[in-house]
Amino acid sequence: MSTEIYVILLTVAALAVALIVKPRNKGQAETTFATGRLGRDVDTTPRLQLRCLDNGDLEITRSGLTGLTTSATVALAITRIGFDISIEERITPTAYEGEPVERATFILPGLAPERYHITYNSPAFSTFVAATFTLRPGIAFTRNFPV
Repeated sequence: MSTEIYVILLTVAALAVALIVKPRNKGQAETTFATGRLGRDVDTTPRLQLRCLDNGDLEITRSGLTGLTTSATVALAITRIGFDISIEERITPTAYEGEPVERATFILPGLAPERYHITYNSPAFSTFVAATFTLRPGIAFTRNFPV
């Protein structure tokens, strides 16, 4: 075979590899916010529980919060790009007295029944969790934050 054929084959192979590894267009980023319902929790292990409710909404329960009372606010900034969900926890403690709380529960409506890549970042507690979750009614799992 001649050198020209090898060059052509190499060029075609490089083009094929480039097309295969090219990232797909995921769409626009959509950011929403959710405020948590605070409550008590017997188990104070820092963890994140994801559960798909019967109506298809995603329930996120963040446990292991310390040093907070019912007068505090725990909110999430949720950025979704395609099936990638990035969650940033925002905690606003207050000087007002109240009952201690260890858990915050959030509801995320309007997600399609798909498989999502979820990252949850809590800068206040310097913790991070990443998981893949299939949104189907009845599916739930718990992931502990690294210690």
